[in-house]
Amino acid sequence: MPRTKRQKWASNLGLERVLEPSVRDAVHGPSDHRGQWHANVFGNAHPITLELGCGKGEYTVELARRHPERNFIGVDIKGHRYWHGAHAAAQAGLTNAAFLRAKIEFIENHLAPGEAHEIWLPFSDPQPGDERGTKRLTGAPFLERYRRLLGSGGIVHVKTDSRFLHEQTLLSAAACGVQVTHEIEDLYASSGTDCEPALKEWLAIQTRYEERWLGRGCTISYLQLKL
Repeated sequence: MPRTKRQKWASNLGLERVLEPSVRDAVHGPSDHRGQWHANVFGNAHPITLELGCGKGEYTVELARRHPERNFIGVDIKGHRYWHGAHAAAQAGLTNAAFLRAKIEFIENHLAPGEAHEIWLPFSDPQPGDERGTKRLTGAPFLERYRRLLGSGGIVHVKTDSRFLHEQTLLSAAACGVQVTHEIEDLYASSGTDCEPALKEWLAIQTRYEERWLGRGCTISYLQLKL
């Protein structure tokens, strides 16, 4: 099993649904697969969900296992992180899971407007020093990117252990005219009876990061934003 970053990067190259565009494509775009995910990557017209800042890609893999009628793309700039999810998806034969090496601020270079339908942001960096919200994945500049990417009615799911990120996301949503359709301040103290069954199922998925912080008594919250 590869142990170093370089070994994992090399291992990624052999996987069919791992896309790692050049720096030129990533920054200047558009990349070759923009607007072509359904035709060239998944081979179907099923709706696409993105996991942005996916880390090991645990949400991408688990959602793909549970929902073969949908497609999922894990996005992270660090290929050695999503190596875990990419290989797990390949070993499980999940043809509806893909991984993309990219910076989130350039996500519009990789997907065309309306090409995706939903976004998951599980445990994003709260970026407490980012006063302008230009680095925080729920800051106003990013919400505007998501609005262009997903189109009207697109959904963004925010799951976090950071009260700061939760509150800043609410402020950004209000500033952008984004509707907050669900707010759960303590996910595991709530019965979730006000959530539809599919959402309740998705929220029960736990990453290793989440399991670790739950073990330390941290509170997990959830926000659903409708663009």
